[in-house]
Amino acid sequence: MGIIGMRPLARNLARFRDLGIGGIVLAVAIAFGAVNPVFFRPENLFAILLSVGIIVVLAVGQMLVIISRQIDLSIGSTLGVAAMVTAMVGRDLPDIPTILLAAVSVGVGALLGAVNGFLVVGAKIPPIIATLGTLAIYRGLVFIVSNNTQVNPSEIPSGVTALARVSPIGVPPIVLIGVGVVLAAWYFTRKTMTGLRLYAVGSNPEAAIARGLSPLKFQFWVFVVMGALAGLGGLLYIARYSTVNPADVGAGFELQVISAVVIGGTNIFGGSGSVAGVLMGVFLVGILANGLTVIGVSGFWQSAASGAIIIIAVVIDTLVRRQMSNGKKKEKSRPNE
Repeated sequence: MGIIGMRPLARNLARFRDLGIGGIVLAVAIAFGAVNPVFFRPENLFAILLSVGIIVVLAVGQMLVIISRQIDLSIGSTLGVAAMVTAMVGRDLPDIPTILLAAVSVGVGALLGAVNGFLVVGAKIPPIIATLGTLAIYRGLVFIVSNNTQVNPSEIPSGVTALARVSPIGVPPIVLIGVGVVLAAWYFTRKTMTGLRLYAVGSNPEAAIARGLSPLKFQFWVFVVMGALAGLGGLLYIARYSTVNPADVGAGFELQVISAVVIGGTNIFGGSGSVAGVLMGVFLVGILANGLTVIGVSGFWQSAASGAIIIIAVVIDTLVRRQMSNGKKKEKSRPNE
């Protein structure tokens, strides 16, 4: 049988990675429910769905950024600015249609994403440095535009808060929006030439240039898309929490989102990643955050757990990919029988 017949374990792990993550999600949920039955109460599961609906919108954007060999650390702050501006517009114009508020939120996010894209592509600043800087700048911008004033639940338009309530079909619109973003991202990455070219750019920028592609163009626009999705996440955040406090709006989302994307199998070095994997990663992160709270684990240990999960996921993914690469080299070097 040899190498071809035995099929390396790493290849099987890669092929069934998404299924494996799904199994882990189920096991973790059962474990939390066993420790505290409150976890499986309908209201708690509903809360998990609302949180997942927000995180998945951001995670899809981060996946695209990472596939292109970039990273965006400013997504939580971008969400914060978009949420604050949108909430203030809704407060001052209570009769404004929700669709226009959505346009405001997405537009603000896209503008901030374009700034990130310009710093990385135009100014040639490494993305981790550029977005770390804008993380702090945008966080300060939240306080500036709000004058350090909270937008209260009574000031949020009812059309926005309705996004977090059960719709006539039994599912909150936040979840439906998340599903829509996931489906659109799947179609883009698997069925469009632009999506396939994005993988090529992230996999080997030099080869992409030789084929007539422009990595810089792709890298700029993924930041704009990431910003737009963070802006959409800002609207969903308002709907979910009905309060926008400049001190904490969007705080910590970058860690949750990057955790979900990396756990979902997206290669941190670019060139590969799947929407299905990211979705599983989002569910795992959402369940962990909720479950640890339900069983009484402090926020400090929750953050520590998220950081540890990122490191473990990257190490495992690196080892799997290395073994896959070694297996392919051995197969190529094996003489034909």
